[in-house]
Amino acid sequence: MKNIYITICTALLLLGCSDDEGSITLKDPFNIDATPTIPSLVYPTNNLVCTNFDLNFQWNPATSDITNEFMYEIEIATQPTFENILLTANTSQTSVIFNLEKGTTYFWRIKAFDNNGNESPYTSVQAFITEPDPGINTIPYVPELITPALRSTLTENNITLEWNGADADGDPLLYDVYFGETNPPALFAENLASSFAEVTLDANKEYFWRVVVKDDQQGVSIGQVWSFKTD
Repeated sequence: MKNIYITICTALLLLGCSDDEGSITLKDPFNIDATPTIPSLVYPTNNLVCTNFDLNFQWNPATSDITNEFMYEIEIATQPTFENILLTANTSQTSVIFNLEKGTTYFWRIKAFDNNGNESPYTSVQAFITEPDPGINTIPYVPELITPALRSTLTENNITLEWNGADADGDPLLYDVYFGETNPPALFAENLASSFAEVTLDANKEYFWRVVVKDDQQGVSIGQVWSFKTD
């Protein structure tokens, strides 16, 4: 009788896990992950110049093995470190509207959470700019990382830090580079006209760096801290 019971339960389990194509997918009942996946940011896209100041922030939903119903926490700041959060909201929707100031660089991120204490990590930080009034200078875009790749591991002793800088007004740009083994890193070079810097590395270290972009109208954008390691 016991063998018959086990056989019936096994058959029901297999039938309950069949997909639409008729194949069988087994789910380990002892290895279910309730942690939500990281939502993906949709709008505003990175380094977008926005002309609408009642901005509709949008993202794709999170999922988990338990449920697809989550709350979302959105944070908006004027610094990539989020030391001083300017705006925040919790919502069960995948969009929310904030009223923003003109001529400002903003940074935003999202995380998902449920009522049982499960939460995702924050998304990567994205930046965008609200357009200033006509005749007012637009601050430079936040610098974009080129190389080395974020959190990569390097074997070289001498490398080139590279980034991309741009300005909506086409103003000439200068760069201050902060680099070192501490976070936040110390000033390494300033007023560079080129978007790269040569650095020397030691083995078995973790390095942090960031770039500050300046135009000739006193507009400044502070980049986020990037990191990499050496073997």
